[in-house]
Amino acid sequence: MILAKNEEENLPGCLESVRKLADEIILIDDCSSDKTVEIAKKAKVEVFQRRLDDFSSQRNFALEKVKTPWVLFIDPDEEVSPELAQEIKKVIQNKKFDGFQIPRKNIIFGKWIKHSGWYPDWQLHLFKKEKGKYVGRVHEQVEIKGKVGELKNFLLHKNYQSISQYLEKLSRYTSLEKEFQIDSGYKFSWQDLIKKPLGEFLRRFFAEEGYKDGVHGLALSLLQAFSELVVYLKIWEKEGFKDEEIPGVFEEIEKATSEINWWIAAKTKNPIRKILNKLR
Repeated sequence: MILAKNEEENLPGCLESVRKLADEIILIDDCSSDKTVEIAKKAKVEVFQRRLDDFSSQRNFALEKVKTPWVLFIDPDEEVSPELAQEIKKVIQNKKFDGFQIPRKNIIFGKWIKHSGWYPDWQLHLFKKEKGKYVGRVHEQVEIKGKVGELKNFLLHKNYQSISQYLEKLSRYTSLEKEFQIDSGYKFSWQDLIKKPLGEFLRRFFAEEGYKDGVHGLALSLLQAFSELVVYLKIWEKEGFKDEEIPGVFEEIEKATSEINWWIAAKTKNPIRKILNKLR
């Protein structure tokens, strides 16, 4: 099962990687304007078109089209390695589990990202059709009625290949996240323009050791922080760009500085600098 929108470049490799594995291949197209549908039909893939409203409903719509007892969800920019294909064939014979988590190897800006929360990046993409249902509008999750196991071999994810591609998807995902936050009852708070992006950066770069990925880790941590900022700016926009005073803004910035110093202290190997940063 593949969900796609304007994926003419990635789709051929994805289809080739699952051709010998799948009994049927189904693609749900989100009104593509390129050759996505043409490529799929030429490869004898069954195509259904449905405009994306949210990811859970799109995936649940896809599940309704599945005729086989097991389903493997795969994105157009993902490929099943030969080793993973063999492992899948074997594990679905095991009646002990109703679904399997698959580790995903993310290639971003030409590099395998091993930290920053990008690996092993477990994905519950393989499960019995009758046992799974998706929930959540943006960060959709599949709920499995049964026991879930883990596979050893990875799913290759040719993730963001350029900054332009990242920014293009950022616009789409932040709009969906904005709607999710509003529907959940969130009201804009100016403090979140500082707290949320900073929290995302600290988590990615320090807690999940993005610094070990070099410039890639730094760039991705900053981009993810920027994405958080855009979400809350879009909520502010939705509420009419309302103006208000920002009392305590310097105190909020001071708190942010303290958090940064704490993480620097936690990660530095120089004992003197560690003590000084903790004192600060």
